[in-house]
Formats: sequence, structure tokens, C-alpha cells
Amino acid sequence: MKKIIAILAIMLCMATASTAFARGGYGGHGGHYYGHHGGGHHNGLGLAFGLAGGLLLGSALWYATAPPPRTVVYAPPYPVYQPGVCVQDRTVTGEWQINRYDGRQVWVSYPYPVVRRYQVPCY
Repeated sequence: MKKIIAILAIMLCMATASTAFARGGYGGHGGHYYGHHGGGHHNGLGLAFGLAGGLLLGSALWYATAPPPRTVVYAPPYPVYQPGVCVQDRTVTGEWQINRYDGRQVWVSYPYPVVRRYQVPCY
């Protein structure tokens, strides 16, 4: 849509400029125009007004058809609850370890019981 309006504004500008140019004629006959010296100087003023008017009209139409500015809509904030972490203390007398020589799992007993904290599901 913008391109069509811009093309129409340019066509209007050219039409205005060409009619202003055609009304005054071309005064390039050696500086004499129907016996007057420098009679063609009126063409430049009409041409300038036609071009300026067409450009102003084109820019006004261009900005009039501009899309509305984009607005960003954010989702409303909502609370994020962290999952509860529940732990339980257990007394253990040993643990499974991997033998570093052959990779087998072996049970290693502690010389005294140790309290370990384990994460358990919360209810």
C-alpha cells in the first residue's frame, strides 16, 4: 500500500512540475523570449513549487499510511515455586565402592557408624 501511494505522489509531483513547466514555456532561445530579455526565469519558480509541493504531499501521504508503532505485551508475572528439597539423616556402617584395580564393586565397612544426609522425596 505504501508503494502505491508513494508512486501516486511521485506521479502527482511530476504532473505538477510538468504543467508548471508547460505554462511558462522554455526560455532558452538565446536568452530572448518573445522579444523580452530573460523572460524564461519564471519557469524555475513554477518548477520549484511543483517539485516541493509534490514531495511534501508524497511525504505526508507516506507518513499518514505508516503502520502503528509496535507494542510489546509481556505475559503477567506468576510465582515460580522451587521444588522443596527434603533430606533425611541416616546412620550408615559402610558403602559400596569400586575397586580401582579391577573395577568390581566391593562393600567397605566403616570402623564406626557415620551419619550421612540423603535427599528424599517430599510428601
